[in-house]
Amino acid sequence: MNNPRAYVRALLPIAIVAAGATIVSAAIYQLRIGGSAGNPISVANHPAEGKAMAEPAPAFELPSLGGGPAIAFPPSGHVTVLNFWGSWCGPCAIEAPGLQSVWVDYRRRGVRFIGVDELDNDAAGRAFVREFGLTYPSAKDPAGSLVNDFALFGMPTTFVVDRDGVLRDRFVGYVYEGDLRRVLDQTLGGRG
Repeated sequence: MNNPRAYVRALLPIAIVAAGATIVSAAIYQLRIGGSAGNPISVANHPAEGKAMAEPAPAFELPSLGGGPAIAFPPSGHVTVLNFWGSWCGPCAIEAPGLQSVWVDYRRRGVRFIGVDELDNDAAGRAFVREFGLTYPSAKDPAGSLVNDFALFGMPTTFVVDRDGVLRDRFVGYVYEGDLRRVLDQTLGGRG
């Protein structure tokens, strides 16, 4: 090709496609790490440290993400893990396999798990549940109605609630499976 204009015309569609792919990839990355505009919750992209609490858990009832009956919290008489997550939250993906593993092991001991998909759309939330094979119930809170009630400032946030409906431990950031098991063993052992 000796004609520079013909050369530019031949490369222009390739450059446009490459630029478009770059923009879309950057947007998906920003959503995955929590960079959505207007989101009152930051992404807690670090390992969580459990902090002891002793506060009554706020009650709520939200629609099920899976389309079943509404999910009421707290379940009376059960130690419960309450995990706030979003498909847009990268650290939520880090902790999801460990949460599922703990759920499978501890449900036989009467522990309940409830996930709450915060500030998300239904399709993205259901895709996240499928991707990580989560079998515990998840509610949906697309408007973030629980952000203030639970003082959510970083995602993910996980609470351990005792049999009397008292918030006993709070984890902000991705919770390690071993840390959650330790706190559950303490709570089941009569701490709450």
